[in-house]
This record gives sequence, structure tokens and C-alpha cells, in this order.
Amino acid sequence: MAAKKIAVIGAGVLGLAVARSLALKGAEVTVFERGDIGAGTSTTTFAWINSNGKSPESYHRLNALAIDEHVRLQRESTTEGRWLLETGTWEWATNSDDRRRLNARANELIAAGYPARQFSPEELQRHIPELHLVSQEADRWYFPGECLVTPGVFLAWLTSELRAHNVELNTHRAVVALQENDHGATIHLADGSAWHGDSIVIAAGRWSAELAAMLGQQLAMIDTSRPNKIACGFLATTTPVLTQLRSNLITPGLNIRPEGGGRLLLQATDLDVSADPARPPEPGDSVGEEMLKRLRRVMDNMASARIERIVVGQRSRPADGLPGLGYISSRRRVYLMVTHSGMTLAPLVGRVCADEIVDDERSALLDDFSPQRLLGKRAEDFPAFPTQHYPAAQ
Repeated sequence: MAAKKIAVIGAGVLGLAVARSLALKGAEVTVFERGDIGAGTSTTTFAWINSNGKSPESYHRLNALAIDEHVRLQRESTTEGRWLLETGTWEWATNSDDRRRLNARANELIAAGYPARQFSPEELQRHIPELHLVSQEADRWYFPGECLVTPGVFLAWLTSELRAHNVELNTHRAVVALQENDHGATIHLADGSAWHGDSIVIAAGRWSAELAAMLGQQLAMIDTSRPNKIACGFLATTTPVLTQLRSNLITPGLNIRPEGGGRLLLQATDLDVSADPARPPEPGDSVGEEMLKRLRRVMDNMASARIERIVVGQRSRPADGLPGLGYISSRRRVYLMVTHSGMTLAPLVGRVCADEIVDDERSALLDDFSPQRLLGKRAEDFPAFPTQHYPAAQ
């Protein structure tokens, strides 16, 4: 039997991951990307690999299994690149409402088999001496199974895997039209050329609705083009500082992770109410200065720290906050992959979605995530979905 000919639209983390898995299953795979590899959300992300505070249970389980998939892939990799930092997350809360929510969430996670334990301020300071001593009055939890990803390294590894498995990777090739019939599918490109094959995978992140519309399908996605604290958020990178931090910190008012070269990546989700992708702030603006002020409250050696770069990340979010994974037409020629938490989920959903596309075997893990619930609707048709615990976490 001839190999299936499949095109993937989008060279972000989801598109590269599913292209790799499709190629491993023997498909002839072509990837089309209208910009550079990872030019969308995949390179503007906090890249925290977790299933902390994610609901419902099926979404929590999918993310928890995806952590294991990341660990397995990296341990099997023979390259020098190490994209996954198995660091764990240290989190604490000080005011009464936040303490109550943190304790309730941690205990629910423990009941679900998710690793978590309490820690003392002295234990944390032994691990990270630059931290100011955490108050004895705070509630404090450590989540040892959580990880951080270095997006550039992960994207580079996926790209090398595609080349090793003869995937044709096309950048700066914009898609202008899609067609499907009973015999196959066609992609028309801006340069006048066309691709013909068996199936198309849309893995274009926040541009997924635009591509679905080419097939006459309305897809309910959160609009990331305007200020929206659910869809957009600030990410600030510091200049190099004196720190030994190698783990993820979730502190009152500021999330902090290492970013390489002595730099730190900062996130303050309460500030996201003013995040506007049309007006990204300058490094010296008030948002960055507020993050630095909070950073200095948490850590020593930060007097000379400055904001080197600040961006407005635009998240890929279906209207109800949950993934859309599956075919979007009765002909079963066009398959949609769109989700928040893409950095966490990519290795796992890339594999299980490839199984469905090549072998027509749909995993029970995807039962709650059919895209049909999103089709023919607008974001306004959905009630405001409960924000996951950390809106920008991937």
C-alpha cells in the first residue's frame, strides 16, 4: 500500500510534533509555514510543563501523561540538545484566600496521584540561596514532577527529527485556500503552486479559525488581536543577573523561571489586563518596572537587574479553553489540532493524533476534545470558561 500523503499547516510545536509522528508511521509528510519555525506562540511562552490546576479531569490526565511523554522522549534522544529541565515547581501563597486555594488545589492533585509535598522556608533557601526567606506564615508546596522547556532547543530537536525522517519542511509558504473532496485534499499557496494529497492537518495555533474558514467552517476561538487577559499576557526577560535558580517559582504576584545565560523570565498575570498586542511595551515602561520591583522583593542580587525584552504573548485558546483535536468535516480529510498548553501537550497529542490520521484509531484520551463542539459557533456563544490556574502556562 502506498504511503499516505499528508500536509501539516503550521511549524509551531504542535505542527512539528505531529509531523514527526506521522513520518514515524510511514506517511509522506510536507509542512507548510507562512513565517519562520516557531514564529507564533511557540516562542512566546513561559513553557511550564505541568498539569497543575487544569480541569476537567480528562484535561488534567492528558497533561499529566504529556509530562511523562516529554521525559521519555528526552531520555531516548541521542542528540546533545536537552530541551527539558526536570526542575519541579516551588509555589507559596501568603494571603488567606490564596492560601486556601493553593491548599485545596494541592490536596486535589495529591488525591489524583499528582506528586506534591509541602516544604519549609529553610529547605527552599538551601536550594536557592538568593531567595529572601519565605514567611513562616505562608503556605508552601513543591511539585517535583513539573518541568520547564527551553523552546528553541525543543523546536530545534523536532526540526532535526523531521529532516532525519525525510519530512519536507517549507517556511515562508503562505496558504491561501483549502479544498477537499472524496478523493483527497488540496492546498493552494500564495506563490501560485498547489499541494495535493490524502489529508491536511491544521496546526496553526491562533490562526486556526482563519484556515477553517477556507473550508466554510466557523471555529470558535478567543480573539488574540485585541486586549484580553485570557488570550494575551506579558513576558519579560531580564538582563543577566547573579542567580543559581534552575527551577520554576510561583510566588505571590510574580512567576519566575531561568531563561539561560543568567537571564530570568518573568510573568505577572494580574498585569495582563493591560496586555495589548498592538501596543507592546518598551523595556523601561511601567509593566517592566513593576515586575522588577516584585522581583527585588523575592530575590537578592537584583539591584542591577533591568528588563532586556518584554513581549505580549498571544495564546492559542479555543473558546471553552479546551483542546480541539479531530476531523472537521464528514469527508475526514482535514484534521484540526488546536490547544492551549501546546508546549506541554505537543509530544503526546502529536503521537495520538497521528495514530488517528494514519490508522483511523482514535484514542480514548481524545474523547472529550472533539472539535465539533467549536464548529459553527463564535466565542461569544460559550459562557466564560473557568480560567486555568495559570493562564499563560504551557
